[in-house]
Amino acid sequence: MTEKQKDKNIYRVFSVDRLFEIFNSKQLTLVRPKLWDDPFENVIMNSTGELESGEIFTIDSRNNFYGQCWTYTNESDAIWRIYAPNKDGVRVRTTPRKLLKSLYERSDEFRDLHCFIGKVDYYSKKRLNALLSNSKTISSWLLDSTGVGQAMTLLFKRYAFMHENEVRILYNSNGKVKSDLFKYSIDPIDLIEDIVFDPRMDYKKFRTHKSDLKKLGFKGRIVKSNLYTVPKLNFKLVTQ
Repeated sequence: MTEKQKDKNIYRVFSVDRLFEIFNSKQLTLVRPKLWDDPFENVIMNSTGELESGEIFTIDSRNNFYGQCWTYTNESDAIWRIYAPNKDGVRVRTTPRKLLKSLYERSDEFRDLHCFIGKVDYYSKKRLNALLSNSKTISSWLLDSTGVGQAMTLLFKRYAFMHENEVRILYNSNGKVKSDLFKYSIDPIDLIEDIVFDPRMDYKKFRTHKSDLKKLGFKGRIVKSNLYTVPKLNFKLVTQ
């Protein structure tokens, strides 16, 4: 991720209930990659390796990582329908730099080895298979003492998911977290810059939610998406 990309807007859709939970608890939740839908997620960490002696081993750190997925895509029909099937979604905006900072500031003195953010790369099946069969590359990632290599294994997907245009925040717990969820403290008013409600939401519900967010101290923009708003067209009938 370039310096310019770190300050580019990223977005995530939550349910309304989840958004208010974040504001009230002042916590963000990362999950183990095994809970993500794509079976190719964490495929390297979940694989077995073979030493030169022929001994088979597994990757001990595969359950140490936690992540959350964001996107560079501002808005799309697919995003609302996939991530808010109940028409109760709300899209928030921040930047990769601010998101990483929120995690970095809550971590210990080894934060440089544990806190990461990166842009997902998308591969054809052929290229992905070639990558996964490259023992030298895989070994360099898994044995990277900085932790960057292990984080890199969670930043590639197949072309079929390219529409997601993902950015991922990743945390290596180094075995200190036993749950499938990792929660850390945030200041939602500082982290979240903009809030857009589901275009399919009833307008009265939107107005109520907007009022409640303002009462919680949010001063940024709060609007309802107009993605499905039909423009009013006026034309003059011209006769010959």
